[in-house]
Amino acid sequence: MRVLTRRVGESILIFPSNELDANIPVSELFKDGPIQLTLTRVNGNQARVGIVAPNSLTIAREEVA
Repeated sequence: MRVLTRRVGESILIFPSNELDANIPVSELFKDGPIQLTLTRVNGNQARVGIVAPNSLTIAREEVA
């Protein structure tokens, strides 16, 4: 699980990694199940979000991607 802290208005991006074959069917990408998002903590205007996703996807804060 990857955990990111976000403030109000900030985003998380989930997209295919560079190593992923562009022709892979969506069904193959999600063969082990859906992406799971879990709100792990809220503190004032910050929230911590846990994300479980296939390794073939990149998860990044918007300002880093």
